[in-house]
Amino acid sequence: MFQPEHFKVIAEELPCLKYKNKNIADAVIRTTIGRYYYYIFLKYRETIFDTISVEIGIDVYKERNIHVLIQKTMTYYDRPDIAGKLSELKLLRNKCDYKLTLNIDKCVINDAKLIVFYLEREITSIKAGAQLNNAFIKALKEI
Repeated sequence: MFQPEHFKVIAEELPCLKYKNKNIADAVIRTTIGRYYYYIFLKYRETIFDTISVEIGIDVYKERNIHVLIQKTMTYYDRPDIAGKLSELKLLRNKCDYKLTLNIDKCVINDAKLIVFYLEREITSIKAGAQLNNAFIKALKEI
C-alpha cells in the first residue's frame, strides 16, 4: 500500500533540489503545497476509514466529495478546528492548482507546514466509537 508520508517527504525535499531551469520556482512552490495537502488529507481519510465501524453500503473512495466528507466528519466529531485547518490547506492547494495568474511565494510553504504540523499532532485525537460513527454518518448524508 502507498504510504501518504511519501507525499510529505516530497513536499519537504522538493524546494531544496537544484534545477537547471531557474524559472520553475513557481511550479515547485505550487507542487509542494499540493503534496502537503494530499499527505495530510490521506492521513485523515485513512485514519477515519480505519476507525469507523459502520456499514455504509457504498464505496466511499469513489465519492467525488470525499474531501468535504472528511472535513464535515471532523466538524460533527466536535473538531471544527481540524475541519477548519483541512479546509484552509485545501484552499491553499486550490489557489496553487487553479489560480495560475496568482503570485504564490515561498511564504505559503511555511503556512502549509504550520497547518500540517497542527493536523499531525491532532490526528491522535480521533478515536473509535459512537461519536465518530455518528459524525461520519451525518456528514455522509450531507454530501
